[in-house]
Parts: sequence; structure tokens; C-alpha cells
Amino acid sequence: MKRTLLAATAAATLLAACDSQPHLETRTFALQNIEPYEAASLVDPYIYGNRDEAPGTISQSSRAITVRETPDNLDQIARVLAEFDVPRSDIRLRFQLIEADGFTDTDPRIATVETELRKVFQFRGYRLAGEAFVTATDGSEVQQDLGGAHSVTATVYRQSTGAIRLDEVQLWENQGGVRLTTTVNVRPGQTLILGSASQAGEGATLLLTVSAEEVGG
Repeated sequence: MKRTLLAATAAATLLAACDSQPHLETRTFALQNIEPYEAASLVDPYIYGNRDEAPGTISQSSRAITVRETPDNLDQIARVLAEFDVPRSDIRLRFQLIEADGFTDTDPRIATVETELRKVFQFRGYRLAGEAFVTATDGSEVQQDLGGAHSVTATVYRQSTGAIRLDEVQLWENQGGVRLTTTVNVRPGQTLILGSASQAGEGATLLLTVSAEEVGG
């Protein structure tokens, strides 16, 4: 009788333990506008991979993610993706190549960035040496003449944070090769000073800036 009671108690304990484990389901979410790695980053807070008995999981395919989680968390993931997996506007980039030297006149074409330039550099004056406007999409490579002897290239990526990543931005001097290489994140409405480079054969210093904005959508 005693053995029977102990066995029944153990079975009841085991059943209670099983009942306490969360019920997991598997759901695949097709993606229309964002990349799987972006979707995975967005939904990661709702996937509990550190559960001892029933960890959540996620996998990626070319245009979808598959998640194993509780029904409530899967519903929350669906709401997150519905908010962020939407058609995106294009990205408009404005590159300005600025020459810094002993100029004394103010160039109104760079008035919006000259104040910031003076916080970083100590040149007497600045003037616009070249400018380019480029419209890009996520993952596209851009190449544009800046006028005169220079051009700029970059690869454009959107970040799940809303920032725009400009990968391998390069300032080219047509007769002198690459003068500047950098990678930055810029937010729409923001202007960044990407860096400085010497101008081949001359004493002037070149400064490259970029600003970004959303267009269309």
C-alpha cells in the first residue's frame, strides 16, 4: 500500500511538472519589406531561448522567419512585424565636398554645416568644392560625381533602429585614387562630417559631409 501511494505521488508530481511547462507552437511569418535579420532583431525580446524545459527558437529563410514560442508571444510577434514590415520610402543623400583653407568670405551654400565645421576644425574659412544628390534604396550601391575631379561611392543599408548605414563611403580623386574611406550611421534629418583628406598636389584640405532624408513612401 505504501509503495502504491509513493508511486501515485511521484506520478502526480511528474504530471504537475509537465503541466507547468509552457505550451509552445510554431509559426512562420512571411516578410514583405524587411530582411530576415532585421525581423529577427525586432522580435528577439519575445523569444525566450533560456527556458530550461521549453526554450523558444527562431530560424530564418530567404523571405521569412519561423518562431517556436507560446501563443501569446507569437501573437505579439505578429503585431510587431505588422508594424514594421511595411513599404519603405527611398533614401535621399546629400554629399557636400568642402574645401578648407584661408578663405575669408562666407559661402551661403554651406551655411547649415559651417558652424559645426568650426567646432571641429580651426581653418580660417570654408567653401563648397562639390555637391551630389543621390536617391538610394536599401542595399543599393551608389556612385556619384561631386563635380570637378572628385566622386563618392557608398553602399546603403537601413537599420532596424531607423538609422541609415553608409558602408564603405569612399571619396575618390579621379587622378589620385581614394582619399577617404569610412563607415557611418546617419539618421534622417541629420548631417554628419565624414572626415577630412588632403587634396593631391595642393595645400587645401577637403572635408566630406552627408545628410539623409526619407522621400516618397
